[in-house]
Amino acid sequence: MIAEAERAGRLELSELESKQILQSIGVAVAMPQSASTPEQAATVATQIGFPVAMKVLSPDITHKSDVGGVALNLKSQAEVAQAFADIRSNLAKNRSDARFEGVTVQPMAPPGVEMLAGIIRDQRFGALIVAGMGGTLVEILNDTAMRLAPFDAADARAMIAELKGVSILHGARGAPPADIDSLASLLVKLSQMAERYPEIREMDLNPVVVYREGLMVLDARVALKAQSECAGDEAAGARRQPRLENLKRGFDPQAVAVIGDKRVGGYLWLRAQAHLARKLYSVQIDPNEIPGIEAMGIANRKSLAEIPEAIDYAVVAVPRPIAPRILKDCIAKGVRCVSFFTSGFAETGEELGVTLQTELKSMAETSDIALVGPNCMGLYNPAIGLCSFPDQNVGEGGDVCFISQSGTHAINFTMQAAARGIKINKAASIGNAIILEAADFIDVMADDLSTRAIGMYVEGVREGRRFFESLKRAAKRVPVVIWKGGATDAGARATFSHTGALATPSSVWRTVVRQSGAVEVENLDAMLDAIELFARGRKVQGKRVGLVAMTGGQSVGITDAFAGGGLEVPALSTSSYEKLKKFFNIVGGSYRNPLDAGGTIALDSEQGNLGRILDILDRDPVIDAIVLEIATGLRGARWASHEDELITLLDKLQEFDRSAHKPFVVILHPAHIEIIVARAKELARARKL
Repeated sequence: MIAEAERAGRLELSELESKQILQSIGVAVAMPQSASTPEQAATVATQIGFPVAMKVLSPDITHKSDVGGVALNLKSQAEVAQAFADIRSNLAKNRSDARFEGVTVQPMAPPGVEMLAGIIRDQRFGALIVAGMGGTLVEILNDTAMRLAPFDAADARAMIAELKGVSILHGARGAPPADIDSLASLLVKLSQMAERYPEIREMDLNPVVVYREGLMVLDARVALKAQSECAGDEAAGARRQPRLENLKRGFDPQAVAVIGDKRVGGYLWLRAQAHLARKLYSVQIDPNEIPGIEAMGIANRKSLAEIPEAIDYAVVAVPRPIAPRILKDCIAKGVRCVSFFTSGFAETGEELGVTLQTELKSMAETSDIALVGPNCMGLYNPAIGLCSFPDQNVGEGGDVCFISQSGTHAINFTMQAAARGIKINKAASIGNAIILEAADFIDVMADDLSTRAIGMYVEGVREGRRFFESLKRAAKRVPVVIWKGGATDAGARATFSHTGALATPSSVWRTVVRQSGAVEVENLDAMLDAIELFARGRKVQGKRVGLVAMTGGQSVGITDAFAGGGLEVPALSTSSYEKLKKFFNIVGGSYRNPLDAGGTIALDSEQGNLGRILDILDRDPVIDAIVLEIATGLRGARWASHEDELITLLDKLQEFDRSAHKPFVVILHPAHIEIIVARAKELARARKL
């Protein structure tokens, strides 16, 4: 059917063809019969049995109701004949250019829960399956969920569970529950069809009526790709694996060259490599710059070719017109990885910038060189002193990796990480990402067994499906946290001017993140918080948390925060309440979850009650993780002069954390005493709390 439509130059299948395709994959449909005259329509309706529905039959009409081409609940031959005339008249009035080939007649379906389902294709991420509440609820609620195809029944059910109207499917107000299994099966079949038939650009099933048992597709429409759209399928790229190997060497080079550094910039890049534990060369032809470079004790050469040994990583900071020539020299020298700090390319929107970036890209594509950027700060590996900015921490490797299309965010993350006890393994500022995309860096970082968590700031991707697959693979091994720049329309415009990124619709982006298993955050502080938790915390086996706070107001605020994040704050087990009521001070407090425990713990004269509370929560079968909030306002002033008391408390918490069976998190609230909180956090992090 698809091939015949293509030969005929049609980009739409008829309703009959669309439903025949669905029938062929085992989907129940209300199959119509065609009629070209009122008499034929009446005869067909009589054979089918009243009541019936009629729709206009025209190869030029996609949305039949928009042209008055639908008539429902027709109960007699006379009503059918009148509806035929009305439909033909409406078409002539609303679309005089459309061909009228008659009508289709089908039985009216029994009432059920009206849903919609279908296939759409995103320019970067490919085929997605959409499900939502059908009928008038579509416009009222805008209630849809999406998944990238293909997927399994578990994904389909999770997709359905995201709908705001899912309670209707479960049977609201005494109505019988709908057959969610049949709906999930339909979505899986659509996902398989979308993968198998890339010629299908769009499929729209609306309504799909779901019954207590089974479902029925009442209307279906299939749109096909034009031949020009089918020609741009992505190829895996034979050079990808060699480039990844070269990128790995770029993170761990034996020799580094800095090309084009100047005094006017304070020799930024040479100073950044001040603690590099490998060979370092400068390449600078300007005789006015060379004395300053040599005064730093760095060997300078006037060209890459003059360097006697192989260069694994080069940092380029030259004016943009020279960039292609420098890349040519790097390829000729056999440089394995190169980053271009140089900017002013496609992100400017200028013809010259676009032309120069195209030249760089074309040149790099013919080699195995790992090109980072342009318009970036490059690579960071503190273990060997390879830095992308002066004053970054060096000398000790870590377990956290970070990828950023923004140089500023990359520097801020790496500089602020140390204060939070986050130790960096690798970081990369990737800028315009014209050759190596975020997916490549994800693959390299996730394959490193010392990596425990990956953070990422990304503004856009070109090869969306490859990004999704890399993200999904990485998230199975380590937590991945994503901060998406350009989430709003205004932000999307800013990302284009920043890195030349192409915007992705926010709904598609959220689907990609959710389905991959990654976590999304909205700013740098949230990124640092999440990475700190993932890098040091134990894996949580469930969503149920036991919350302990020092005051009533804080217990409510923390509960709202955790519940709003999708976690549960359940009532404790009966045995836990029996133990708590024996010692808990309920005057100004409460031992319902959350526990308002300030009066019981009494941090200045604790008699072991904090340990007893934590042990009870650790043993409670309905709790999966424990959170303790310490309001420093209660003791902060005293801790300022009696730090030993703070240390004693933290030592006890460390002892509990080491013996606990469940993940344990401590929250230190400022309570107007920031300096004490900073010191308390420093001491807590030293104890891995």
